[in-house]
Amino acid sequence: MTKILIVDDTPDMATLIGRAVKEQGYESLTASDGPQALQMAWDESPDAILLDVMMPRMSGIEVLHKLKEDPNLRAIPVLLVTAKSEDNDVIKGLDAGAHDYVTKPFKKEILASRLRSAIRVKQDHDELIEANARLEVEIAERQKMERELARAQKLEAIGHLAAGIAHEINTPAQYVGDNTRFLRDVFADIDTLLGMLDRLLQATKDGNPTKDLVAEVEAAVRQADVNYLKEEVPKALQQSLEGIERVAHIVRAMKEFSHPGNGRKQPVDLNRAIQSTLTISRNEWRYVADLVTDFAPDLPLVPCLAGDLNQVILNLVVNAAQAIAAVVGDGSRGKGTITVRTRCDGDWAEIRIGDTGTGIRESIREKIFDQFFTTKEVGKGTGLGLSMAHSIIVQKHGGVIRFETEEGKGTAFIVRLPVTDPEKECSPPASGTLPGVPRLSA
Repeated sequence: MTKILIVDDTPDMATLIGRAVKEQGYESLTASDGPQALQMAWDESPDAILLDVMMPRMSGIEVLHKLKEDPNLRAIPVLLVTAKSEDNDVIKGLDAGAHDYVTKPFKKEILASRLRSAIRVKQDHDELIEANARLEVEIAERQKMERELARAQKLEAIGHLAAGIAHEINTPAQYVGDNTRFLRDVFADIDTLLGMLDRLLQATKDGNPTKDLVAEVEAAVRQADVNYLKEEVPKALQQSLEGIERVAHIVRAMKEFSHPGNGRKQPVDLNRAIQSTLTISRNEWRYVADLVTDFAPDLPLVPCLAGDLNQVILNLVVNAAQAIAAVVGDGSRGKGTITVRTRCDGDWAEIRIGDTGTGIRESIREKIFDQFFTTKEVGKGTGLGLSMAHSIIVQKHGGVIRFETEEGKGTAFIVRLPVTDPEKECSPPASGTLPGVPRLSA
């Protein structure tokens, strides 16, 4: 039931007001002074307060100030009930935060009407608070869902890349293993030869190297094929070192790509981050496209969420490879080209990833950043890649992502990131053509 707190130091007046309140179907509560009124407001959370102005110990205006200073009570509408009807008195009460006022002696109809208005205000306020609470829950759930989708997208991407990465690692691992086995086998001949040389050295020290011993040593040298070993063993060692470095390079790239970070932007070397992503995605594009990179040497460190940015680059590179595959097939008829460029443009760092694929049809260009929109067959695309890229670049980094395309020629995605924190110093450029961005040639 709607509760009304009546604050008046005159019992008869409090009773009279209480009777009028009950006639409207409301529950009435009564306090005889300011401190009691404040305590009851805390305990009962009334829907409105009818407050006398002239009271001992604490005036109604003082009580009103206390109510409005308290964040838990300030939303309760207060109607001043007073015999002071001068304009200055009314203005003083309204300025203090009163919702309305009723002069004594009052008409019950006037009191009821103004009380209903105050209660509507309180109800509207409560409904707004509830709506805000529901909205906060929905936002929290949406953010949780977006985080889960982003995590799922990244896991899906890594899972999709796993076979390719395994192949990239297996190739150098194969010749490291082959060379190691070769060295193991030739070491047996070398060990035999070293044993014979040790015997020859000892015999020489004793002054009695026999012809038979010298002949055995010569046979061991021929058996070991020393000239062959001198030529092939260094090659095997060098190949093994190169293979180990190749594996280490891939592992470092995987580590940099998948590093979770601490949830805060950190200065990132974009060129290195892009190169790491290109390394782990190599199996996605190597058969259908040649890769051309043009990294600006003067590119400054850019404040980024490195893991999120790596995901964007991966999505764009894989999309470029798939667009080219749609033209060249498995690459047996020739390859297309993926071009990755970086440059510095004033307060912006720019990444441009272009392909010579199919281009984007005009009818779907406005939809490609929409969540769950995909042109791929069912089961082959989630429609999350580009929408997440847009969210990461625009919402998380204050940047810009756009594309230039021509059907039958290819597409270039342009990502622009503020070199400094956009929330502090920079704002995105005005809409329209970005300065200094060349159009895709026909």
